[in-house]
Amino acid sequence: MPHRHDLKVFVVSPKHPAGPTRPGPTLSVEAPTLDGLLPAAKQALAEAGIHRERAISFTPTGLVAYVEDEG
Repeated sequence: MPHRHDLKVFVVSPKHPAGPTRPGPTLSVEAPTLDGLLPAAKQALAEAGIHRERAISFTPTGLVAYVEDEG
């Protein structure tokens, strides 16, 4: 049975890295194993046009990613 989770994305400004994050899109991620969820999350971000991820982590309710905005 595949593992399916939501990936909640938060955007960090590289100009103000200590400042507040902005909510980004929520993406659906699916993989055949739990270990496959991280590569699937990276692929989902790339397919959404997000190429500057800082961190991807598991949470009790899914996955969370912090990414840099392009500005």
